[in-house]
Amino acid sequence: MNLAVMRYKGTSWEHNPQSLKISSRRSLNEQGVAGGSSVVRDFGERARVITGSGQIAGEDCIDKFNKLLALQNQSNSGILSLPDVAPFYAFFKSVELSCDPTPDLITYKFEFVEDLSFGPSDGEKRYHTVENDETLWDISHKYKVEIEKLVALNPELSRVDELKKESRVRIC
Repeated sequence: MNLAVMRYKGTSWEHNPQSLKISSRRSLNEQGVAGGSSVVRDFGERARVITGSGQIAGEDCIDKFNKLLALQNQSNSGILSLPDVAPFYAFFKSVELSCDPTPDLITYKFEFVEDLSFGPSDGEKRYHTVENDETLWDISHKYKVEIEKLVALNPELSRVDELKKESRVRIC
């Protein structure tokens, strides 16, 4: 059983999506050359696209969906944490109702696109101040430091998935 929760910008999905698809591609260009052969150019990796669907149940399901919609309407990227995947920066591209809502059940679909423009912060920084709901995995991704190194640098941490807001984590 996987207890990891899907999170975006500190907002946890109450129940993980029922389906999740992560698409990863490379950008390739094939050009024909004289003699009938071709040359393939590799332009590198493209942004991952994450799609999925799920259900929100309960008397407040419309309110919960509207919170997802408000999160999707924010213009900047944020850290996306998925079960069994290292956290990464992504844009929340879309969220939609995929059926007629009932008073206590909504089925929805969503799409995220990885933000490849994000780079690590100032390399001279030695500590990170924890923000709401950040984990050591989030910090590992942000500074491009292996999780094992962060654990070794911060032996006082009892859990890597529960950090106190505004505590300091050593990153190098």
